Amino acid sequence: MTDIPLKQLSAKSGGSKRWLLHVFRVSVFVLIVIMIRLEHASYQRARQSSASTVGIEQIRQWLPDAKQFSDTTSDGGRLIVGVDDRVLGVAIETMPKGKSIVGYSGPNNVLLVFDARSTLLGIELLYSGDTPEHVDMVLEDEFFLTRFNGKTWNEIASSRNVGGVSGATLTSYAIAESIVYRLGGEKPSYRFPKALALADVKPFFDGATSIRQSTPLTTVIKGNEIIGYASRTSPAADAIMGYQGPTDTLVLFDADKRVKRIAVRRSYDNEEYVDYVREDGYFPKLFNGKTIEDLSTLDLAKEQVEGVSGATMTSVAMAEGLVRFAQQSVAQSREARKPAMAIMPRDIGTAIVVALALLIAFTPLRRMRALRVVFQLVLIVYLGFINGDMLSQAVVVGWAQSQVPWRIAPGMVLLVAGALAVPLLTRKQTYCHHMCPHGALQELVRKRLPWSIKLPKRIVRLLRLIPIALLAWVLAVAMLHLPFSVVNIEPFDAWVFTVAGWATITVAIVGLVASLFVPMAYCRFGCPTGVMLNFLRFSGTSDGFGRRDMVAAGLLIAAVAMHFI
Repeated sequence: MTDIPLKQLSAKSGGSKRWLLHVFRVSVFVLIVIMIRLEHASYQRARQSSASTVGIEQIRQWLPDAKQFSDTTSDGGRLIVGVDDRVLGVAIETMPKGKSIVGYSGPNNVLLVFDARSTLLGIELLYSGDTPEHVDMVLEDEFFLTRFNGKTWNEIASSRNVGGVSGATLTSYAIAESIVYRLGGEKPSYRFPKALALADVKPFFDGATSIRQSTPLTTVIKGNEIIGYASRTSPAADAIMGYQGPTDTLVLFDADKRVKRIAVRRSYDNEEYVDYVREDGYFPKLFNGKTIEDLSTLDLAKEQVEGVSGATMTSVAMAEGLVRFAQQSVAQSREARKPAMAIMPRDIGTAIVVALALLIAFTPLRRMRALRVVFQLVLIVYLGFINGDMLSQAVVVGWAQSQVPWRIAPGMVLLVAGALAVPLLTRKQTYCHHMCPHGALQELVRKRLPWSIKLPKRIVRLLRLIPIALLAWVLAVAMLHLPFSVVNIEPFDAWVFTVAGWATITVAIVGLVASLFVPMAYCRFGCPTGVMLNFLRFSGTSDGFGRRDMVAAGLLIAAVAMHFI
């Protein structure tokens, strides 16, 4: 057996220790993020169950004659009726369906009020998890809040490339997308508001025990087995009239998603004619064996589809409604398969900057002083003043609580992914040195004075506790849902000065002035995000469990306690 030198054994042992410690640190970070997410989900459930619903008084600003809410539509909206019980419109909220659409740091709940012709009368922002400054910018922009007014449900649902509010781009994009996403399905039926129920399909499926609502086909279940599917032609066919009115046709499919028969569900047509259709043995089975795609291309005239004798107008209207329903369902399915990500010019610009930052960080280009200065100016002007794309605790908490907004801000997501991935996988902490506009500005102003202040070691040790204390405060705000905006403890929001509050502007100015006297003062003694990234860095010099690891473990224990106690 070959002897292994003691030094080599020691090196291997040290490498294993570093890897184990790195795994520990990453695990602590991930678990804290998970605890923030679990706590926020619990908080949202409690808030939704206890929050008062929209009152009819709020609706009267658009519909003065509104008396009360009536039935709930199949899409979760609430019908609004007047003094004579006539349907005046529908009220609908973007939550909870839109809870996955996050702006800068949280989702939004928007009230939309439509008239009886499905034309939008107005919207109201009921709740926002975003930063107050960005929300205020959106509320002050009258054009943005009214841009959908006068458009129909389907026109809004098909909207693309909706412009945002300058200075609050991510917040406004999220609000607009949540509206479009919420209306992306079928518009509600005022004539047939009741959603498909188990009682509707039971007569046609032996042993059916439950249904699972979905679009376009509702799943019919027997025990744990899928035995078929069902749907209805309303609201797609609501405008197709028979002899006296429209008919909501029940469409039943077998387990292979082929029509097994159709049936009258409800109708405004002449009752005698409707009974003729129900009693006819041929017409309800005329479309058997066809898929939705087959129905969507069906030419009734060419196929010589004839109606029921004595109820021709009623039955032909049902057939036309069936085709209309199939066409709409196929169109919606194709739309749903389109890429959901909306890549804007700002996202492309951010992606280019991130790529250049990584190129400079990992190649000899980093030694070229002139290139570094030029790139720092790019960071300051483009990422800072133009885009405002920066990693912050507000972003970390907001995304941990809700969702990563990869659809509306792919450039920002790429920036954050790079900021987190590089220290996790390498010995470098690229973000603070090569991607952060505030760090770049501090580097440019350092040593601009003929002298600087050298702080005593004891003061330095005390100052290094500030970002750690701020991280603890951020965790407390996130877990306890304290009425405090996390953006106020960091300077990054100050770069978008049109929406910045005085707290974040003060932090930015004080940090930069301090950096004139103490090089990189804010980065060293004030930035909780920098401390977080350094904690995640795969460091070869700190291969022992130290005080920062004990602090991190303490924060995790505190997060668990705040969630479960």
